[in-house]
Amino acid sequence: MKLLLSALFSLSVVSGAFAAQPLDQTIAIVEQDVILESELKRQMASVVRQLKERNQPLPEMSILQEQVLERMIITSLQLQMAKRAGVRISDQELNATISDIAKDNNQTLEQLRQSITDEGVNWELFREDLRSEIMVARVRRGQVSRRISISEREVDNLVKLIDNEGAQNIQYHLGHILIPIDDISDQQSIQTAREKAQDLVKQLRSGANFATLAINHSKGQEALSGGDFGWRSGTQLPTLFAAPAKNLAIGEVSDPLRSGSGFHIIKLIEKKGDVQHIVKQVNARHILLSPNTIRPPQETKAFAQTLYQQLKDGADFSELAKEHSDDKGTAREGGELGWSTPDTYVGPFRKAVETLPTNQLSEPVETQFGWHIIEVLGRRDADQTREFKRERAARILQSRKFDEEVEAWIRELRDSSYVEVLIDDSSKK
Repeated sequence: MKLLLSALFSLSVVSGAFAAQPLDQTIAIVEQDVILESELKRQMASVVRQLKERNQPLPEMSILQEQVLERMIITSLQLQMAKRAGVRISDQELNATISDIAKDNNQTLEQLRQSITDEGVNWELFREDLRSEIMVARVRRGQVSRRISISEREVDNLVKLIDNEGAQNIQYHLGHILIPIDDISDQQSIQTAREKAQDLVKQLRSGANFATLAINHSKGQEALSGGDFGWRSGTQLPTLFAAPAKNLAIGEVSDPLRSGSGFHIIKLIEKKGDVQHIVKQVNARHILLSPNTIRPPQETKAFAQTLYQQLKDGADFSELAKEHSDDKGTAREGGELGWSTPDTYVGPFRKAVETLPTNQLSEPVETQFGWHIIEVLGRRDADQTREFKRERAARILQSRKFDEEVEAWIRELRDSSYVEVLIDDSSKK
């Protein structure tokens, strides 16, 4: 998992031992959890620091507080769901993730720790925030993915789009603002959201700063990042955004786009511009000898050496495979594995098929399955463009639908949960 430090300084709420402080005021009740004043202040300080680092103007503190608190509420709800589902992140997995973060930032672990503490972030809080973020990401992926289905026809249509338009070669850097509809069954709520979105478009087209308006008004997941939607190819964009993004000029803002979540405004920040997919394949065959209760490991190794010598002396590979191989799926085919890419196989086996000269036997090679005698029958360059495009199209559709579905899922989760905000004399349930 690759995570950027800038994202980590504004992670999820931390409850439990880290939250308990004397005289710490409860500012929100979120189902079975509470959000404390100290947590909100810590998150706000982190967001302010990030905005200053990016030289972005600060919104009014009341607006920033509302945005940060809402994100903390959503995160708390997801974290509670993860805990109910039994999601646990071990110290080993957490340490591996932190190592990846250090590597991504060209730092040692000690350098990473020092840079975090230099930012005024407690190292243990950082670790627990990261653990929470991984848990939230895991439960979100699980909950949203099960709501997504992809048909063969959708894959076919997207492959045609890629072929006809070369859409995968064009990438778009978008800004995104979401104005939600409070009650989709109420026409007045819809009209209020539409008018607000139209007013924001008017301001943006008159020169208003997109990031500032996103921070102040957007309810999208990227709001506190100035609405930065990141780089996406045309096929990776949510369906609602794809056509408008294609027609926008750089710097141009779309009209409000209606979805089930509300009204979206996108801005084309930057734009930049599938090739044939050729893979190396090998056609190999093998004889597998696996240890068992009758033939222990040392005897299995010795028997593999015996068969290897028989083959060197001219014995028929196919006949020995049919008689002795413990890979019953290939034994009846004389041990033939067919054409495949080397990365299909486990480490030592892969190395053998990558390095063996054609029509030359390997000495017995040990893997977790036992001892293999391997022969490479041929090599070729295979055009897997079609398979590659279909796999890629399926991944793109999954990613696109995930982005479209996650906002709806979060909104449903928020609306169906008990939340009481105890500051500013307001409450929400």
